[in-house]
Amino acid sequence: MNRSIDDVFDFFNDPMGMEIGGAAKSVTKDNDGSWTFDHSIAGESRIKHAPIREAGVLDHVFTGEGLEWNVYVRMIPNYGGTTVVWTFVKPDGLSDEQFGRQLRGFDPGIILWKQALEGGRN
Repeated sequence: MNRSIDDVFDFFNDPMGMEIGGAAKSVTKDNDGSWTFDHSIAGESRIKHAPIREAGVLDHVFTGEGLEWNVYVRMIPNYGGTTVVWTFVKPDGLSDEQFGRQLRGFDPGIILWKQALEGGRN
């Protein structure tokens, strides 16, 4: 993304960034720092971040459809921009088909997030 690592980190650490991706609606931040929202595939869901800003880490636990999965996010400075790497670990109880459906649902969000970030948000 053609934005600084600080801009990208702030964008994804903000609940409004999630909504821009399209899969999450009615995002609210809870008192414990987690976010609850209506997910387009998983329904009522929750994310709890474990951020380490200095290292460009925005790992989180996603809870939805009765499952909990770890998602590892790394932001890497890249010639004046930022490369964002998302690693999804398939939780027990989720079939390959369900896992694939979740990941395919993520693709449109990536495009919308990139457009928002590079269009000057933050």
